[in-house]
Amino acid sequence: MAEEQKVEPTLEAGATPAPDAAPEAAPKEEAPPPKSKKKLFIILGVLIVLIGGGVGGYMYMKKADAEKKAAEAEANKPENILKKQLTDRKENAPPIYIPLDEMIVNLPGRGGEHYLQTKIVLRTADPATEGKVKKFMPVIRDKIITVLSSRQMQELATVEGKTMMAREIAFVINSIIAPQLTAIYILQQQPNTADLQNLERIGAIPKETSTGKKITNEAARAAAEFWNVTEMDLPVQAVLFSSFVMQ
Repeated sequence: MAEEQKVEPTLEAGATPAPDAAPEAAPKEEAPPPKSKKKLFIILGVLIVLIGGGVGGYMYMKKADAEKKAAEAEANKPENILKKQLTDRKENAPPIYIPLDEMIVNLPGRGGEHYLQTKIVLRTADPATEGKVKKFMPVIRDKIITVLSSRQMQELATVEGKTMMAREIAFVINSIIAPQLTAIYILQQQPNTADLQNLERIGAIPKETSTGKKITNEAARAAAEFWNVTEMDLPVQAVLFSSFVMQ
């Protein structure tokens, strides 16, 4: 029996071979399970804490700033500044002496023209007084000369006359460098001559206690007891004469 010959298929020129059978599709990978919501809650919780902390910190700082401004405004009220000055005074502080330049003024008096040549020294317990005196020196010298030249020679020849003039000079200087304290001091010493508007402005007396241009006696006494300002509380405690020559 003759053997069968296998005939290999031939391709015509230009023909493309038939594609091999498609391989079996790979099994699809299972989709990963959805992420846990726990992580999302943690992130949200952190954000809430951060936002809450920021808002809380802002509100705290805002409140602290408002309280600071309120405290500063309260401390800067004229009456509270004066109270602090009186509270902080050092009664046992050593005295400080401030010498002024020599002054020569004409004096009225019997027997013709006279003059006074004097050197004045200011006593204080506050180191800041010297700077204030220097700042207002032109005005202070003018006022002192006015006081000196208004005295009679016979008046200044007595101890009482010199003492009264020294107190007036101290009062004039204090009125220039510490008008508020001086106004309160006058309220205590001479209520009828006190500057009512100035006292109301600095809070020394309430406005409702005044009637027109005069302060009631009750209010004057109450304010005097409340403040209790003495000559030792004023910047210039005394005026001394290191030389005093009249001719």
